[in-house]
Amino acid sequence: MSKLSVFRESESEVRRRIVGTWKLVSAEETLKQGGTRPIPQIGRNPKGFLMYQADGYMSALLETPNRPKRGDPARRTHDEKVPTAGGAFAYCGRYEIDVERKQIVHLPEVATADGYVGSRQVRPYKFESERLIFRDVEKDNADVASWEIVWQKAH
Repeated sequence: MSKLSVFRESESEVRRRIVGTWKLVSAEETLKQGGTRPIPQIGRNPKGFLMYQADGYMSALLETPNRPKRGDPARRTHDEKVPTAGGAFAYCGRYEIDVERKQIVHLPEVATADGYVGSRQVRPYKFESERLIFRDVEKDNADVASWEIVWQKAH
């Protein structure tokens, strides 16, 4: 009888692979009725960076390209600042790696979105060459089957 062996990376191997800077490639939802669409909060052709440090801290910044143009930040009024802030999303804090479940868990300590601070942002992951892919079933939107966020290692 042959024995099937499955290679599983250790936590230190996963940490070694994720440490560094990742550039956002895409962020999509797959709809239950078929087809895909950009994740609405991020929009089409988003920009962003995800950074992991070896000491267990991470930060993420995502921006929709549809944000209003920014003028001189020293001269902007409050009314001019509000729309530019609405097109960006950021958080940072610690992260954990669960190799058994193939999940990276972000633990935001600072965030631009209400409800993120103190939450557990679970990111099921897989690696494809120089890409880090987060993919999961959608639990909060009845019209969406799953979501996927693709990051490319920055060099």
